[in-house]
Amino acid sequence: LYFYFDQTAQPAAWRLVYIAKHVRRGSSEGVPDLVDYGVDAHSGEIVARLPRVKSVAWQAAEVKATDGLGNVRRIRVQRDESGNRHRLRDDCRNLETSDFGGKDLQARFGALPGDPVENPPEWDGGVISAHANSQEVADYLVTVLRRNGLDDRGGPYFSTVNCTNSDQPSANPGEWRNAAWVGTQMVYGQRLVNGRLRSYAVALDVAGHELVHGLTDHTADLVYQFESGALNESYSDILGVVISNKDKPDIGAWNWQLGEELQGTGVPLRDLSDPTAFGQPDHMDDFKVLPATKDHGGVHTNSGIHNKAAFNLITSKDAQGELLFQPEQCAQLFFLALTQRLSRTSGFSDSRRGVELSARTLFSSEPSDVRAAKLAAIAAAFDKVGIDA
Repeated sequence: LYFYFDQTAQPAAWRLVYIAKHVRRGSSEGVPDLVDYGVDAHSGEIVARLPRVKSVAWQAAEVKATDGLGNVRRIRVQRDESGNRHRLRDDCRNLETSDFGGKDLQARFGALPGDPVENPPEWDGGVISAHANSQEVADYLVTVLRRNGLDDRGGPYFSTVNCTNSDQPSANPGEWRNAAWVGTQMVYGQRLVNGRLRSYAVALDVAGHELVHGLTDHTADLVYQFESGALNESYSDILGVVISNKDKPDIGAWNWQLGEELQGTGVPLRDLSDPTAFGQPDHMDDFKVLPATKDHGGVHTNSGIHNKAAFNLITSKDAQGELLFQPEQCAQLFFLALTQRLSRTSGFSDSRRGVELSARTLFSSEPSDVRAAKLAAIAAAFDKVGIDA
C-alpha cells in the first residue's frame, strides 16, 4: 500500500493505493511498452497510468484515415522518427484509443484500456471512429464550453474498441450491442450490419453521449436512478446531439435522432424532437413510475420528457419567426446548469431552475427585450412538457 497524491481529483487529494509496476501493454519502438498502474485501495478504480518507457522517437502529427462509415477523418496521432509508423495517441488533448481484441469486459475488466493501436498494420475503421469522435468531443469542450477535459484538469480521454460482454450474450460471435462510460473511460461494442461487425464508436452523438456521462461524473454526479438518473441520461442526449450537429449552423437542418448509424436499418435509439416515436413520454403527465430493477427506475424512458423540453428551447423563435438561440448558446446553457447548478439528487424541476439561472448570467449583457424574450422562451419550453419551476 502507498499514499499517492492524485492531482486529477477535484480538489487534489491523497489516496491510498496499490501500485502495479512495469505492466506490459504491448510493444513500442521495439521495446516493451511499460506502465505503472495506481489502483485505489478502497474502490479498485485505476487512478494513475504512469509511463515507464521514455523516448524521443515519437512526435505529434496529423494524418487522414478512413472511419467505420467509410468517411475520411483528420486525426491527431503520434509518428515515429521514420514517419512510417503511427499510433493513436493525441498529445494535444491527452487522448488515447486502444483495442480490446474481442476480450470479455466482465472477465478481463482489469485489462483495460487494452492494447495500443499502431499503423502498420492498417487501422480498423472502428478505432478511427472512436479516436476521431473523441477528438471532436474534446475539442468542442475546450473551444465552446471552455472545459479542459472531462475533469477540467486536462485529464486523459481513454477509449477502447472491440469489447464483448458475457453478461449480454449474442447469437452472432463478437457482437456486443452497447457502448458505455465505465467510470474512467469509454468502451465500445459492435453489432452485425450487412454481415460485418460495425463498432458503436461510429456514431458521434453516441460518443458524445457517453463522454458527457464522464463530464457528469466530474460535476453534478447525478445519481443514476429514477428521476435524477433520467436527468443524467437526458443531459448526455442533449449535449451529444448538439455536438453531433455542431457543423450545422442552421438548427432547422439538425438531426435530432441519436444513434441511427448503429442499426444498419437507420432506426435510431431515441429522437429528441419526438420522444414518443421510440416509446418515451414527452410530458410529465405520462411520467412512468418504475421499480429500480427496471432500467434503474426508467432512466432511459423518462429522459424523453426533459429531452423534449430541450428541443423546445433550442428551436424557440421570436415574434418574427427567427431562432432565439445560437447553437453554442444552447450548449453553454445546459453545460452551465449541469456543472454549476445541479447536485446528485437533482430532478427535472431543479434542471429548469438551473437553466433559467444560467440564462440570466449568460445573457446578462444583451438588450433587456432580447434577454426577456429568451427567458420567456426557456420558461415556455419547460411549461410545454409539464416541468414546473
